[in-house]
Amino acid sequence: MKKHILKILFAITTLLMSFSAYAVLEIEVTGHTNEGHKIMIAPFPGSKIIEADLVRSGRFILINPARAGQTLKMGGALQSAPLQNSGAEYLVVGRSNGGLEFEILDVADGHRLAGYRVPAGSNARRTAHKAADLIFQKLTNIRGAFDTRVAYITANGSLKNPTYRLIVADSDGYNPKTILTSRKPILSPTWSPNAQSIAYVSYESGAPAIYIQNLRTGAKRKISGRPGMNNAPAWSPDGSRIAMSLSINGKPDIFVQNANGGALRPITHSRSIDTEPSWTSDSRTIVFTSDRSGKPQLYKVSASGGKPTRVSYSGGYNSDPSVVGNKIALVRQSGSAFNIAIKDLGTGENRIISRGSLDESPSLAPNGTMVIYGSHSHGRGVLAVASDNGKARQILYSQSGDVRDPAWSPYLR
Repeated sequence: MKKHILKILFAITTLLMSFSAYAVLEIEVTGHTNEGHKIMIAPFPGSKIIEADLVRSGRFILINPARAGQTLKMGGALQSAPLQNSGAEYLVVGRSNGGLEFEILDVADGHRLAGYRVPAGSNARRTAHKAADLIFQKLTNIRGAFDTRVAYITANGSLKNPTYRLIVADSDGYNPKTILTSRKPILSPTWSPNAQSIAYVSYESGAPAIYIQNLRTGAKRKISGRPGMNNAPAWSPDGSRIAMSLSINGKPDIFVQNANGGALRPITHSRSIDTEPSWTSDSRTIVFTSDRSGKPQLYKVSASGGKPTRVSYSGGYNSDPSVVGNKIALVRQSGSAFNIAIKDLGTGENRIISRGSLDESPSLAPNGTMVIYGSHSHGRGVLAVASDNGKARQILYSQSGDVRDPAWSPYLR
């Protein structure tokens, strides 16, 4: 399948230019919504980070605090008329007070909707992300997912002597940390449900094998190095099992293994290519890509095995599912382009949310409101983030090289 082959091609091909794997991913806003909650955030420590988080969700419109016509301070007197004329529906004021203290006000009548205090931590940006999560949840009734992390792969060096890195960063690309450096290709990172470990594919032994690495200690162990393909690991949300695509029987099928090792259970068995498993939130069903209908489409099957049923019907090519709740993010062919789409299993709605020509590897945020995926910009691979409603898009890129294979973490504990 083209999407699957593209991942492998990236892993065995590296850049001809120099690249700093430690560089922060820079953000370029490529689209924003003119619909949503109109919110004004007064300047205070971390407010710019909060603004950027809310904009990325595609559910908020920022109103410039200068339009308030007054100094906005927490606990200070506010003139209601200029605020109401600003167009804002909500006002957030805050201050640093041994942490971050802030409150949300309803501009229409000035009453206090909520007040919060986020304790200080060693990471000031994370404190602001937590504040953005609280604001998001209060105004949308959806749990925020800004205080999360993403994993991705980079490569640098000459074609004959490449270096690959598995990197973990904040959800907005800041605070990157290299988890693994290798001279052999690395693919398909996937998070454990407790966000303490990552499973991935590595060619360090000369053939593809699946490893689990602890993020705190760096300890790793091989969980599958069987002859043939060992690809596309996916952790069950309950943490007990890992699904993967193995070619034990010739062509790739979906298998499930206990996360701690042990017996391997075949879930599919066909003459087709079955790959890219993703679990539903209840850990009972696996959605995967198969070409059993002639072209890649999405199917679902019980995690204990059984007869798969087709899930995708819009378009002739659908692959690489990422499932959260009733939503599936996937790669869909549209003409000659490959874009990221969102399929809502509850309503049946389908929506293309990306605008690239070769978008790939979608990974939903744990609340299902944003998708991070691989794309291309100015001739190189980049990461992009789009809201699930298609109303906000951002590019996260390095000025000097490619990045690929993103994976959004679960909620942090």
